Parts: sequence; structure tokens; C-alpha cells
Amino acid sequence: MASIQKVSRLERKYNSLQKKQNEVLKRIQEEKRQLKRQIENERYNYILQTVKRLDLPVNNPAIIIGALITAKKIIENNNIKEINHYIDLYSKFVKETEQIELPPEEIEVEKDIMKEIAAEKEDA
Repeated sequence: MASIQKVSRLERKYNSLQKKQNEVLKRIQEEKRQLKRQIENERYNYILQTVKRLDLPVNNPAIIIGALITAKKIIENNNIKEINHYIDLYSKFVKETEQIELPPEEIEVEKDIMKEIAAEKEDA
């Protein structure tokens, strides 16, 4: 009988640990979701501030949206030369306006992301 009690106790302990693990995972998942929303909001805020900083005609959204549609087509068509040009312009903008220089590896990460997107589109 002692062995059945021991097995039972070990099973309860295991179940308790499993429950704790699930709670921790649930909490981590929620924290990740909140951070994703924060990141998205910060990106939108950064883009909006950049539009204002560039003194773009926000009262005439046709120009801005037209430029974005053109950029979207370049991305969708995997025009790597133009995409790299955009990334270089962005790097220069950040360097000049925020007085920081993007590390080369961050620029390469952006270019690698675009290459991955291009490869995914080719596979689809």
C-alpha cells in the first residue's frame, strides 16, 4: 500500500507542477500579446511622427497614400534594388534626424526580412 500512496502523491505533485506551468505559460502569452500591441502602437506613433517631421501634406492624403501604394507594389514585386534603396534612405533619415546610426546588422536584418518575404511569395 505504501507504494500506491507514493505513486498517488507523485502524481498529485506532477499535476500541481503541470498546473503551475500552464498558468505561467498563460501569463507569458498574455504578456507577449500586450507587448505585441505596444510594439504595433509604437510603430504607428513613430510613422505618424515621421510624417509630421517630414512636413508631408497630411491635409492632402492622396499624395501620401499614392506614394505608399507605389511602395507596396515595389515590395510585392520583390524589386530588391528599390527595396534596398528605401532601406538606405531610411537609414540615412534615422542618422540625420535622430542623430544615431543604425548598426549595419540592423540594416542587414531589414534586407534579410525582405528576401524572406520574396522567397515566401515565390513558394506560394
